[in-house]
Formats: sequence, C-alpha cells, structure tokens
Amino acid sequence: VIRINSQSGKGGVAYILEQNFGYTLPARMREEVGYLIKGISDREHKELTPDEIFDIFDEEYINVFDPIDITDARFKRHSDFKAAGEVEMEVDINVDISGKTYHLRGKGNGRLDAVAEALRQSPYEFEYDFVTYQEHALESQSDSRAAAYVAIADKNGWLYWGVGLHDDIVYASINALVSAINRLNHISHFVK
Repeated sequence: VIRINSQSGKGGVAYILEQNFGYTLPARMREEVGYLIKGISDREHKELTPDEIFDIFDEEYINVFDPIDITDARFKRHSDFKAAGEVEMEVDINVDISGKTYHLRGKGNGRLDAVAEALRQSPYEFEYDFVTYQEHALESQSDSRAAAYVAIADKNGWLYWGVGLHDDIVYASINALVSAINRLNHISHFVK
C-alpha cells in the first residue's frame, strides 16, 4: 500500500502514475509532480487516492489547449537533405491562439521542431528553449495510445512540462509541446 500525503516523496507519486495509469514520468519531471501533489495533500489535510492523483496530473499537464490549440498539422519531407541521416520537415498548421485562428508554416529537423518553428511565426512571442523530450506507449497493444513529455525553459531557466496524449505519437508530441507552452503562459515559474 502506498499512501500519498504531505510527507510522500516524488517516487511514490511517480509509482502511482506508472502502475495505475501507465505514465512513466521523466526523472526531472517526477520532482515537480511530486511537489504539486504533496502541496495539494497538505492544503487539503488528507491522503490522496490514485484517482485523485491522476485527476490532478491530468488537469495540470495532459493536453492543455488554452490559450493555444493546434487544430490541424500537415507535414511533408523537405526536398533538400543536408547530410545523410538528417531529415528536414516542413509543416503547415492551423492554430487557435486566444480565440484567433492562424495558418502558420515552419521548417525543422523533425516534425516537432517544425511545429515549434511554425509557432514562432505567429504574432505572439514564444520565448523558450526546448529542453527535453520523451515518449512511450501507454498500453501494450498495437493500437496503444502514445504519451509524450516535453520540457521547455523560459529565459530565466525555469522548466515547464507538458504531457501529450494521442493515438499517434506525432500528435502526442505536438500536444505535449503545446501543453508546455500553455503552462508557461499560465505559471510564473517552476523548478529550475
């Protein structure tokens, strides 16, 4: 039995999310999520059930689409290759930002990089550095959903995590990036 309360460690929360729901958090994300859950447990003066932990995790990190939501993305491989093994992608995206729809284009060394560059073409300033990316299947079946984790850093070095969930790993990755950017827009700072 693992009890999650204000004295619990980051490993306990990560264990609950992995064993009960299939989410394998990156090592650097475990601390942040652990502190979030411990803080809520402390404020509410109670132990949290696995379902309560997941609901908090889901609401805070998974597929956060406000104020930015990419509603469509179309990729194509760029015709010029720089070197053997390198892939250059182009993307056209439709994105809603604070209620306005934009059609943006970007180019990058992969699909996620291309989407990031497309978002930088919007009239909004997205100032962040890409820090890390991780992905895995959420279930073991061939039709499993994909979970992706993205961390970005603001100009002061504060980390913002986003989790993407989708049937397609590419779209799970996009959802994770968008979630991280949206969290950056909503939160002043997190764990460095």
